[in-house]
Amino acid sequence: MKRYSVLFAPLLIVASFVHAQENLIGYFDFDEIRVERKVVKMVRGETYVPKEVFAYVTESVSGEAFDLHGKYYKEVEGVRGNAALLDGYTAYIEIKGKDHIPAVKGPFAVEAWIALGAYPKNICPVIDHQRDVAEGYYNGFFFGLDAMGRLLFKVATNGRNEILMGNDRIPLNEWTHIACSYSGDNEIAIYLNGQKVGSKTLNARFKPADPEITTMLIAKSRDKQRPYGTIRPEGTEFSNTFIDGIIDELKIYNAPIQAKEIAKSYAADKPDKAPELPARVLPSGPKSPGIFRAVNTRLDYYEAWDAPWAIDKDADIVVQFDESDCKFVFWHGTSYIPNWVTENDIWFNNGFNEGWNDHGSCEPMSDKKAKYSTVKIIESNDARVVVQWRYALVDVVGTFAFEDPVTGWGDWTNETFTIYPDMVGVREDVLLSNAPNAAHEWQESIMVLGPGQSPETVLEYEALSLSNIKGESKTYSWEHDVPPHLPDYPENPNIQVVNTKSKYHPFSAVRPQDNPEIDIYSGEIRRDVSVFPWWNHWPVAPRPTDGRFAMASDRAAHASLSHWLWGEYEKTDRSMTKLMLNGVTTKTVEELVPLTKSWSNPAALLIENSVKAEVKYNAAQRAYEITPEGQLEAVSFTLMADKESPIVNPAFVIEGWGREDVALSVNGKEIARGTDFRYGFKDRLDAVDLISWVRFESEKETKFTISKVK
Repeated sequence: MKRYSVLFAPLLIVASFVHAQENLIGYFDFDEIRVERKVVKMVRGETYVPKEVFAYVTESVSGEAFDLHGKYYKEVEGVRGNAALLDGYTAYIEIKGKDHIPAVKGPFAVEAWIALGAYPKNICPVIDHQRDVAEGYYNGFFFGLDAMGRLLFKVATNGRNEILMGNDRIPLNEWTHIACSYSGDNEIAIYLNGQKVGSKTLNARFKPADPEITTMLIAKSRDKQRPYGTIRPEGTEFSNTFIDGIIDELKIYNAPIQAKEIAKSYAADKPDKAPELPARVLPSGPKSPGIFRAVNTRLDYYEAWDAPWAIDKDADIVVQFDESDCKFVFWHGTSYIPNWVTENDIWFNNGFNEGWNDHGSCEPMSDKKAKYSTVKIIESNDARVVVQWRYALVDVVGTFAFEDPVTGWGDWTNETFTIYPDMVGVREDVLLSNAPNAAHEWQESIMVLGPGQSPETVLEYEALSLSNIKGESKTYSWEHDVPPHLPDYPENPNIQVVNTKSKYHPFSAVRPQDNPEIDIYSGEIRRDVSVFPWWNHWPVAPRPTDGRFAMASDRAAHASLSHWLWGEYEKTDRSMTKLMLNGVTTKTVEELVPLTKSWSNPAALLIENSVKAEVKYNAAQRAYEITPEGQLEAVSFTLMADKESPIVNPAFVIEGWGREDVALSVNGKEIARGTDFRYGFKDRLDAVDLISWVRFESEKETKFTISKVK
């Protein structure tokens, strides 16, 4: 019996294969993507969009080659031979004309292998030959996926569009066999990995589409749609949806396929290798080489996403630290919204300025191509790094907040980040506006998540700790309920720590004299999906939308916890400036009180009588600035510290010092240049300034002497 069983199974597979081949009317094996390049010859004044690279795939039954459209596609290893990797944004195949479209007229079946990198943003076909029902037509068929990654089979009859949907979400990054079938007795069925997962009987016979009117589409939606899960439709444009992943062995039959045949087809080609889908990891650069610095670089995400960007080398900036693998990253994929990245690659940012108009939010998050967002390194030396980020407050279609119709200027912002080796920085946020006193949002505590991450994978349930300047504190948990929108304790909070699942935690603080308030993000939460608010309309989402719920951890996404609200540091008729301390730390929120005091209520600096100089504390730089009347060889001064004005890692800027080496003593003790004493130089048009930083903490009067080394 065993002998006959072993022989009989291959015979069944062969018989099934022969039967299927007899009814095969369309077959894309994707074994070869043929690429041709042509030089565009245009004359001045022509305005069409030129194209120089053309790709083709062959339909094996007819032998015809059809255009593979898109910005990115790639030939990769398939379940049999090769397969086509499609970018999920632009790549698709369209077959036109009745002499070219496989003639599906009666009973039919479709099968294919797919490997998804992400779920579609809305309903998307693997193959579609169905005119839009909204146009008043009921004809043709659709076989594809919905936004939840479930199989979807639509078959038109006389005046109806019958729909059959699977219950199971197709896994990501795995080969999956899918199939559908329509039989002569009006039954439709769908199959997943060789198993029937749904069926129904139609009310009437299938009505084919007219190939002279309706094209056949592979991997692209016929109509533009808003993404499934859109929150604010007024801020979301309609766009096509594409298959994001690999497609192989797409076959169309002019007869139904029985369940046993589909099971055997699945078994015959079932791969033993994972699909060649690229890793999708938010890029922050390599681990720190042990140098504190800012570096111009280009951070790539994955090839399909990178392909459309019209950028070259050195598009991004990474600030590295020498005592940890934490980073501060300005990446075009976040529209340069800067993120603190912990030692284990958890991303966090403090948001940006935001205004509003009829289309919704005007903010850098809406600037999908970073057209209005730029960054540059101002300083990078041993003592500190300074990076400036300039951006416009625009909506998803590029319209400014508070745009002056006469000048065409709307809201812009310059944010300057002054960062020291202790991973503490000051955010100087300058809003340039026709109406700086109008409603704006200045801060939002935002987690940035890569594919495969949910808010719960990067945040503790007790996600937020607050403290005031007195050290009174409380930690808030999302585990059982959303915390109150307006926390009632501690009174007058001005320091927060975000409790990420990492050694280093993001923190921020504002000055108590700027009358801070805080609210907890309590809207747009679906606790059946995540206890935290969770969206994926940003980052790395190129379509014009400013609000979409995340349905799964398939795409880069973000989650928010709180907002700081506080007063200005400076103001003019056309600008408003606010300051914020921020960084990453291993300290508790209570332990950050001395640091915040040292910045918001700095110890007075008394310079020795023999030196004539102007002295001030610049909170925007977290530094004491000394401007002498002439050249200095040395300077001594005392910081009048106490408990309310402690010293915590001070920085000193001496203007006009020159490019000469420096010696330091603290209370008469020499401090060698190294991790605890660092200095560098800043070039100005007419002078060279000394920038120095000291790792030192005290609540007592302390004398510092800085002198030139001859």
